[in-house]
Amino acid sequence: MSSDTEKFFRIIAELDRTLTPGTGEGFWSARAIFAEMDRSFLNGWSICRVKEILDEKELLVFRDRNALTINITKGYAVSLALIERPPHSLFLYPQHYMARNVGHAPLRVRRYTPDRPIQNDIYDPNVRLELREEFELQPGDLVERNGYTDVLDWESPGTTGHVLRLHSEGLGYYEWAFDRKTLAPSGATVLDSFSSQVTTAMQMLTALGIPVDQDFIATGLASPYFHVRWETLKMVSQLAPERTQETLEQLKDDPHPAIRKAVERTFAMNASAQSASN
Repeated sequence: MSSDTEKFFRIIAELDRTLTPGTGEGFWSARAIFAEMDRSFLNGWSICRVKEILDEKELLVFRDRNALTINITKGYAVSLALIERPPHSLFLYPQHYMARNVGHAPLRVRRYTPDRPIQNDIYDPNVRLELREEFELQPGDLVERNGYTDVLDWESPGTTGHVLRLHSEGLGYYEWAFDRKTLAPSGATVLDSFSSQVTTAMQMLTALGIPVDQDFIATGLASPYFHVRWETLKMVSQLAPERTQETLEQLKDDPHPAIRKAVERTFAMNASAQSASN
């Protein structure tokens, strides 16, 4: 085993011990470990990956937006991003990271932050990004991103650049996209694929008029995801109207303001209808 592969496995072992699921802001305690994650670490990673391919092992690797990512644990991830032209949108992704320029040329970096405090699961169309700083990240240098507030926009003016990143666990359920010109929100994406599948199933059941059992409804109402609870409420009103009042009572103190407002409006409409009938 080469010294680079030994370094790779040693650092991964240190990350496994330090960044366990639920670490939260303890992610930043890994700064000393990331200080060692340089081109030799990257070379060790490459050697290990080639060996796994030759051994026909299953790889814990996926590609997304020009980034090769290893999901080591649920507590962190390591990625190698290819930096070229900036994407059409800017993205506020709920995840801290530390990043090092492991390429041979400087990279242009722009840091944006929202003009007001935002909550990840409450979409605010009025928020705007503001450019806070713009700088060149020299080869070997590093930068940090706060997953609650920072949008980092990368660009390589010349040849393709390479950035090694250590990511924290997720800090929220949604990724916000912003228009590059207006700096206004242009949408939000659900990051958990399973919750998206659940809401799709609910929509299909509703469209087909298929009855749903009580356990499925209870699971939806107890979901930590706003969009699942919202879809459950809509499904109940269509497929199990006899449970609508009970569901509204359960959601009247929901943590998400959109659901609370919907419940309040429904209560008000029901009261008006009852008053009119009397």
